[in-house]
Amino acid sequence: MESLTALRQGSGFLEARVLAQLLLALFQTEVWVEGKERVPQGPLLVVSNHRSFLDAPVLITGLERPIRFACHYYLSQVPLLREVAFALGCIPLQQGSGPQLAFFRQAQATLAAGGGVGIFPEGAEQITRETSPQELGRFQPGFAHLALAAGVDPLPILPVAVWAQHEWRGMDIPMAFFRWFDPTEPRFQQAGGHPVVIYRQVVVRVGSPLWVEGARRYTCRQERLQVIQELTAAAREQVRLGLVER
Repeated sequence: MESLTALRQGSGFLEARVLAQLLLALFQTEVWVEGKERVPQGPLLVVSNHRSFLDAPVLITGLERPIRFACHYYLSQVPLLREVAFALGCIPLQQGSGPQLAFFRQAQATLAAGGGVGIFPEGAEQITRETSPQELGRFQPGFAHLALAAGVDPLPILPVAVWAQHEWRGMDIPMAFFRWFDPTEPRFQQAGGHPVVIYRQVVVRVGSPLWVEGARRYTCRQERLQVIQELTAAAREQVRLGLVER
């Protein structure tokens, strides 16, 4: 049974990786990776900055690991985008800002099976407005909550910076288009458009894993919140350093 599960996971990853590579070839995106030797084997929680719809394909290709990324609710509703997201193995978030119980269940199951989960802690903040390649938004702590609740011991959180050296801006998509699919997202209520950022040359900089071990899970609420804040700050700092020009 375990070998069958591994075979299915491997097959799914190959399909996702082939699609990721095809998307990068379609948009003529070149990817370089720094620090690939830091990518652990086994269960893995990847956190990264997020400015383009190409971030997931870039990371799946660059890290060479099966990674199921959390994706915004509207991606699971828009035709074509939905099929691409599911083929990449993405796990859609639920509509609205309530508890993401379905995502957490799928993410925990993926980690327990030895796979990788990817989260963009900035949420929709950076991808829905014009930003520079080195700009980094606030990190939401959801990934740290997941790490402590995952039941995988030890679990590495891997901070990764996606730094675009050269990119192209397509025509913005009106926010009203996305509002039609997800009327609960506050950012889709804004005027203007959703930027379309297409990477031409991008560097993936892998940080040092932040290991979450069993002793950190069984603390009182105050200590647990402190650990979550520390993990969130440490992951963001590593991503920030990865976006610094060298």
